[in-house]
Amino acid sequence: MMKTKTMVICAVFAAVMCVFCVMTIPIGPVPISMATFIVTLTAIILGPKKGTVSVLIYILLGAVGLPVFSGFKGGIQILFGPTGGYIWSYIFMTLFIGALTQKYGTNKIITLIRIFIISLIGIIIICYGIGTIQFMAVQKVDFAKAFAACAAPFIVFDIIKAAVASYLGYVVRKALIKSNFLEEI
Repeated sequence: MMKTKTMVICAVFAAVMCVFCVMTIPIGPVPISMATFIVTLTAIILGPKKGTVSVLIYILLGAVGLPVFSGFKGGIQILFGPTGGYIWSYIFMTLFIGALTQKYGTNKIITLIRIFIISLIGIIIICYGIGTIQFMAVQKVDFAKAFAACAAPFIVFDIIKAAVASYLGYVVRKALIKSNFLEEI
């Protein structure tokens, strides 16, 4: 059974995701969104278990129709539409990034670089991979067209988002552990 503090933390991060994920800049079939930033940040701060619970709450809120997905959309049809794979990928991104970024070394620079590389792998391999595969299946296009529409335009933005999330996640997690709000793994 989850402790009350854990439930509150997960709910707060799910609410923050609901706010950040609707922020978009429409540039094509897949808009620039703050979703990868907030999912990465959540994974770094909360770790794989609490982070994944937060992501699942966010996805369930969207699935039942609340307009929390990119562009103020909601409903189960979004999860099975062309861009739904990106939303599903958040679960696996959080598990991967959260699991591999919880242990901090003594060297801050090396730790930040490690967190950044793990975050990039989570975004580029997991998010782009799952999202592009679903886009290909739903839109019935080949990999080159799907990658050009769904991944290539976002690489630079996601590198920046991964860098900022890595730094903020590191700082916030350390502060929350120091204040005994989060337990160290």
